[in-house]
Amino acid sequence: MSQPLSIIVDHREPPEIKRRLIKLGMEIKEEQLDVADYVLSDTVAVERKTGADLISSITDNRLFEQIDRLIATYEQPILILENLETAFERTEWKKRKKHVFGALTYIFLRRQVPTVPTTRKSETAILLNRIASWTQEEKSDPLIARKSPKKRSLRDDQLFFLQGLYNTGQKKGEILLDSFGNSPENVLNSILQTEVVYTKTGNPKGLEGPMKALEGFGPKYVMSNQRLLRSSETQNSRK
Repeated sequence: MSQPLSIIVDHREPPEIKRRLIKLGMEIKEEQLDVADYVLSDTVAVERKTGADLISSITDNRLFEQIDRLIATYEQPILILENLETAFERTEWKKRKKHVFGALTYIFLRRQVPTVPTTRKSETAILLNRIASWTQEEKSDPLIARKSPKKRSLRDDQLFFLQGLYNTGQKKGEILLDSFGNSPENVLNSILQTEVVYTKTGNPKGLEGPMKALEGFGPKYVMSNQRLLRSSETQNSRK
């Protein structure tokens, strides 16, 4: 007989979600989690935000700190965004939707954290059950919650800095640091010193220089970041 799906749940999470998880046949272990609201494997953890909580966590910068800790602790972090409409119940936030969607865009594009919407707690429970099914079917390892790093390391800060480059997430940042002596200065110099090679018709076809040997860093990556690092032009508007 196969083992039931299991999940570690932060004890502060809503009782309704816990009851529904049990009804779905899951084994629940409640803890005061240092990172995340739900842990589904040694690599997968979930942060849950309601629309209202999203607003408060953006206001006090807690959201980005939580996401950073999630990324630093688990290989596959996930953000569940429950009932986003409640984010705009207050009049002042109806006029600041751009700010909210900007924060969410940063999370799933820059920080590369998948963001999955649900409309209510019952849907959140179903989603957690499905994630558990996908991550636990072939595993027999015990489910253990991880602790957050007490302090950000120098490498954490270096990676955060490099993720300000175009099309540079956590993995690409690590490749760049590992390839160029763990020095962001070396990374920037390597990008600037790389030459884009063009075909006779004027299309970019490859690279010459420090970035040539790196897989996944093509002409478009180099050109975009050279433009970012070298340009002093200020664009007041975009078409």
